[in-house]
Amino acid sequence: MVIIMIDLHSHILTEVDDGAAAAEESLAVLKDMEAKGVKKVAATSHYPLYEIDNYKVFILEKLQQLRQQAKSAGLEIEILSGSEILIDRKTAELFYRDQLLTINETDYILLETYLNSYPDYFPDLIHDLKAMGYQIIIAHPERYPYIQADFTLLYQWVEEYGLNLMLNSSSFISEHGSKTKETAEKILELGLPQLMASDTHGIKKRTFSLDQGLKIAESLKPGSREIFLKNAEAVTKNHELEKFEIKREEKSILKKFFSFFSSSKNI
Repeated sequence: MVIIMIDLHSHILTEVDDGAAAAEESLAVLKDMEAKGVKKVAATSHYPLYEIDNYKVFILEKLQQLRQQAKSAGLEIEILSGSEILIDRKTAELFYRDQLLTINETDYILLETYLNSYPDYFPDLIHDLKAMGYQIIIAHPERYPYIQADFTLLYQWVEEYGLNLMLNSSSFISEHGSKTKETAEKILELGLPQLMASDTHGIKKRTFSLDQGLKIAESLKPGSREIFLKNAEAVTKNHELEKFEIKREEKSILKKFFSFFSSSKNI
């Protein structure tokens, strides 16, 4: 049975980032997605670490080109606007100046941090973005080593900051290594994520896997596939997302020891 899906994270725009390198590859990815049941996909190209003139206009032009190419190729899949933004101290200012893209022109924005470091300005940035009315989605939290080592931030992000976590389906098929797979499964088990997307980058590398990821998630946490599917559609309509019941992490004896030792030093 083919499940109708919406994929909120992809790098399908041609020659924009580390995703599709040519129009033929973009169309091949879209064809594969459509055949597997995707009716809508957000083209969430990386926002570059360097500023380029009229970035938003540039991306929207690329988006329109791909839409026309897909239509000419006989594809019916709907391509939505979006961007995956690597945060820095200027992110809130860029949104304020309307220079960055939200997902499908909603209040939802897709953010990522540097892989190996958690920025000290993160709380202030989140406060500023929330004050502007944005609903924040954090991409692939399971891939960050600082999260793999300690879930304290995850609970803070979800429970205190009201952020939404988006898992990569590719993490569930070991594409990013066993530790990332283990972390993704644990995040799901604890009820912390609200979304899953493919983060597909091409037809040969980091290929579309949302159908596989949803199937695995359902086997690990029954009912999760339905929530992920509903929430993906909710994002495109600017609606509130459904949440899992959150569980507390059961720490290992070693983690408990270090946690106790750290707290004792502060007494």
